[in-house]
Amino acid sequence: MTITEKFYYVEGNTSVKNLVKSLVTEITQNADIYKWDLIYPATIDLVGVSGASSEIDLITDASVTDKVDTKFTVGSSKDMCILKASTSYGKQFYLKMDRLKSDLTKEEKQALINFKNLHTYSIGMGSVGTRTDAEVLNMMAGIGAVNGNSDAYNAYVSAMTKSNSLNNIVLQISGALNSAGTDLDISLAIQKEYNYRLAWYRKVQSGIKDFLPVEYFINQTKDAINIVLRGDPSADVEPYENWLTGHAYIGALKPVEDSATTDDMYNFGITTSSDIEPSYASPYGERTATGITDFCMIANKIGMPYQPHYPAFYATNPFMDKCNIEGSRWNHKKHQFSDITLVHPVDMERGKMINILAGDASAIHDMDKLAYKKDTTDEEYYKKFKITAPYNFLNNSANINYCIAIRCPKTVE
Repeated sequence: MTITEKFYYVEGNTSVKNLVKSLVTEITQNADIYKWDLIYPATIDLVGVSGASSEIDLITDASVTDKVDTKFTVGSSKDMCILKASTSYGKQFYLKMDRLKSDLTKEEKQALINFKNLHTYSIGMGSVGTRTDAEVLNMMAGIGAVNGNSDAYNAYVSAMTKSNSLNNIVLQISGALNSAGTDLDISLAIQKEYNYRLAWYRKVQSGIKDFLPVEYFINQTKDAINIVLRGDPSADVEPYENWLTGHAYIGALKPVEDSATTDDMYNFGITTSSDIEPSYASPYGERTATGITDFCMIANKIGMPYQPHYPAFYATNPFMDKCNIEGSRWNHKKHQFSDITLVHPVDMERGKMINILAGDASAIHDMDKLAYKKDTTDEEYYKKFKITAPYNFLNNSANINYCIAIRCPKTVE
């Protein structure tokens, strides 16, 4: 029996530094007849190039110290790019991808507060003394203190010299570009507070740079892309809770059975998996989708923008006392997986996600290959992944313990 594989599939690995360029290369160059278009920048060679370096001076009041370093050179990478999807429904949509500045850790945020507060101190009788920037930096470095250490100084330096993120990229979607064709037709103010974070790591330890490896698994059609990103556990330590598996779906839905209305004008959406809680921004009203703990569509049936849709699929009770070790003993040791239908709170069932299933995660390992409708003319193959990024669209599903399986060719190991 011959199976026609009408999609592109690839799996590989790269570094954080080259991640965006690697993804864009696969999506816009290597995907053959299923490739999307690179709109910005003009060529793939301009994705991920080094930006202009800047010098950061920790001293702003002209004070001087020779006991600690006060000037640092910070580089950056220009990863922002825009891709265009031309769906089989005759519409065009845009995906923006970027690797923004790293987040501040709790220790770094505290270091910024400490640096400010240490500039003044009480000298008694209600009087206040002051310190220069240089004196504060020396204090934070533990210079002159008994059993002093430089942790606070190191945290402050790290906070002030942030470059591109090492554990996430940010995605955004739109139905149009700005007049210059260099960005989405969404104000920068909204873009700053409303975007979709895709993560492969939680806390990145000191010493880890943009050489951090990331594995990627992609299936793609003209209508939709599934991306799984997995951080490398080699950079983690026991109890191995920092490396994550994240998933993103970008694109259109296929219609539900007996669909009476063609879904074309607003048929494009996104969901990602994040290491941190969504911002719950509401630029389009209180029911603005997060695109992380739900599935965000460009608009609902009658045009309300960026609306949340929620996954529906066959599922057992999430609180069921379960100890499955081999699949179904009654059904040839099969594992139950099903299509994912997206449901809007008002419009109800809208369509099904493409080349992805949801199912019970027990008794199977990540990257196990599953045969779906085996030995039939509709036979398909999928690879199983458990999304471990804590915020994802399965959070608002019938069973948060379930996993996903993305379609792959039969020939893939």
